[in-house]
Amino acid sequence: MASERINRRTKQKAVILEFVKLNKDVHLRAEDILEGLRQKGEPVGKATVYRFLKVLEDEGMIRKYTISDKTPACYQYVGDHPECRQHYHLMCSRCGAVAHVDSPSVRAFMDETLKNQGFYIDAGKTVFYGVCRDCMNKKVSDTAYAVSDVKDSGQEEEL
Repeated sequence: MASERINRRTKQKAVILEFVKLNKDVHLRAEDILEGLRQKGEPVGKATVYRFLKVLEDEGMIRKYTISDKTPACYQYVGDHPECRQHYHLMCSRCGAVAHVDSPSVRAFMDETLKNQGFYIDAGKTVFYGVCRDCMNKKVSDTAYAVSDVKDSGQEEEL
């Protein structure tokens, strides 16, 4: 059982869990965990990190996000906060930044889709792609929009 695997703590598991908890507001890749622990003088094996992340995911202590096939999975500590398990993501197509969003409008759309089409949308795997405010301000390419252009059109929503 997974909870038994969490309770059988080794020093390596303890430092992995502590690192994930300390970075609960960040989407961490396994490589980020490995590098962060190495910098702290707590080197942990790659296989150990992946195995323990799977255990934590199975227990519902972390959430795994697969944003795209081109990027490694990210993990976020949710602990005892079930509300963190049901938010959506905005991903910038230019810089790769990921932001959380919890929108009553999106929830209403999902409920309506379930009711009318009998189709359940998994909030944990829902990612909206677009261009973040920073990239809009930088005008990364000829097709980028300035934030002021979006504001003038009345289409900007709070991230």
